[in-house]
Amino acid sequence: MVALGPALGFLMGSALLSQWINIGHNQIPNGITTNDPRWIGRWWAGFLVSASSLTILSFFLCTFPAKLQRDINQTVESIDETQSTNSVFALGQAATRRHTLPKLTNSTQCKSLCQISKIKDIFTSITDLLMNFTFLLIVLINSVESILVVSFTTFMVKYIESVFNLSSSLSSTLTGSIIVPAAVFGTFTGGYLVRRFHMGILQCIKMILITCSISWFGLIALLFLKCQSTTIYKEQITYLSPCHAGCIYINGTDYSNCTCLPKGRNVRLGSCQNICFTETFLFLLILFIVTFFQTLMATPQLIIILRSVQHELQSFGLGLENCIMKILAQIPAPILFGIIIDNQCLFWSQATCDRRGSCFIYNGDRLPFTLFGTAIIIKGISFFLLIILLIVTIRQHKIPNNQPSSPPPPSLTLQSPEQEDPLIISTL
Repeated sequence: MVALGPALGFLMGSALLSQWINIGHNQIPNGITTNDPRWIGRWWAGFLVSASSLTILSFFLCTFPAKLQRDINQTVESIDETQSTNSVFALGQAATRRHTLPKLTNSTQCKSLCQISKIKDIFTSITDLLMNFTFLLIVLINSVESILVVSFTTFMVKYIESVFNLSSSLSSTLTGSIIVPAAVFGTFTGGYLVRRFHMGILQCIKMILITCSISWFGLIALLFLKCQSTTIYKEQITYLSPCHAGCIYINGTDYSNCTCLPKGRNVRLGSCQNICFTETFLFLLILFIVTFFQTLMATPQLIIILRSVQHELQSFGLGLENCIMKILAQIPAPILFGIIIDNQCLFWSQATCDRRGSCFIYNGDRLPFTLFGTAIIIKGISFFLLIILLIVTIRQHKIPNNQPSSPPPPSLTLQSPEQEDPLIISTL
């Protein structure tokens, strides 16, 4: 269901971008088509549809009760099975203390488990998680990988449109039809492999390392797939305006008597089209493979996080990971790649006399090297962190094997006067 949203978003964006920006103006000015760089789609309509949908769904959420009723016996049994601590929210103490939770007999003791934790316990839990080297490394790896995911989903439509000379609506459709199925299939396959082979932390790291290497080579292949620039293509030159070509006379969409062209050559409205089907097909195929192996790492990364921290800190660790990813990746990634793409602009439109507008034409020859070159460097950082995590994990697995084996500690079995189930307490 999570992948259904992006799929619908890409399809809706494709339909809206194929429509002119204004409503009620059926006549497009100056004969501009969807392939023209001056085309402006109905970009604002998507925000209205999304905001309206969220508003309607929020009313349905308000109909749910503030607290869901739950049987007290089920609560006590779930606590006994997980062998939790006296205070579930005492996160800081849970990282350093291990004991068996006594059996609860009344609702007052159960309510005490749901009290709000102290601020110092939260900071202690954060410190305990950040001191966990395995958890810290996998969070940094997820953050680095998230930079690529956020940047590709944000700018891939503009990249395909600029490099392969396609319309914005067609680029949105192709991007959605490639990225969304590959992400769904990759996530499902990754979860199946982890479950099928019962992978531990070490096996998950090896799996991530293999998939990272494959996607790395895929990014290198994408670096060289592009169409020839439409600025100059087969002795056809794209001018920014008829004035740049030195044209004097106009006849509809044709311009003649141009001083910058050989005698007898005219200029036609629009840009020189160079749609390379072979390069576009190969690019989309490799993009599917890269996205598949990129999302194949999602489930192993989650397994490493859950198994590298204690049970009482798992939920808190996932929340901390999400916070770190947003700070390090999801917020600065669009800004970073936006600056990289803007630096490859050949001509900016002028919004006002002293204000720059949107980019009119990008450098299709240099844009792949700058965009995917940056992605390859970021992928190399992730690969380097994976190597460190693999070495640390192998050493942690060897340390218990080198220690002399000691007999298991004795256990004390206590039985209540009412002959209930025995409570086993391990002596330290």
